Amino acid sequence: MNRHSDLNQATQLSTNHIACVECDLIVEIPPLGFRQRCLCPRCGHLLTRGNAHAARLALPYALCAMVMLPLSLLYPFISFARAGIENEMNLLQTAWTLYLDGSVVLSGLVLTFIITLPALLILAIGLVALSLQWPRRLPLVRQAARFVYTVNSWSMVEVFIIGVLVSLVKIANMATVGLGVSLWTYLAFAVFTVAALSKLDKYVVWHHLQLQGERT
Repeated sequence: MNRHSDLNQATQLSTNHIACVECDLIVEIPPLGFRQRCLCPRCGHLLTRGNAHAARLALPYALCAMVMLPLSLLYPFISFARAGIENEMNLLQTAWTLYLDGSVVLSGLVLTFIITLPALLILAIGLVALSLQWPRRLPLVRQAARFVYTVNSWSMVEVFIIGVLVSLVKIANMATVGLGVSLWTYLAFAVFTVAALSKLDKYVVWHHLQLQGERT
């Protein structure tokens, strides 16, 4: 009887409590109304928001991002024209050009943080978002959730977009710059990725996965 009571208490603690990522304080999450927020009582860090319906938008945003990324790899990203000579390249050619110029490390960084890691990230986001609307736990969804919240800070999509825009301002004085379709589709990919991440509340995701585990 005591063991059963201890098990129920442990389950309640794991589903209704969360550790603050800033100060490690274990906080009990109370029932939240629409747009209400739960802050850490020790450091004031935002723990979760009371908007369970927002997670439903993560999946369509993720699906849109999955469509935009392949399109950004197929079409020209940017073109340069000077003295009658014009050159254009896509994202994959950018990494390859850096490799041919001897910048092997920079080429690997571009390929990893601009293409490969964002692609894996959006696939993981899609799996987690689908799991929130699926009655049973999907395979590898816990690993996907860990990947999302661990790798999120290493995705350089937004940084890359800002860097490209700053570079265009400087290059425009030396050559005629053309913006390809790939630039706009990659920008859309960045926007949809950020939007999908913003709808995946960390506490809501882990709380839902914990409840799915109890049902299975």
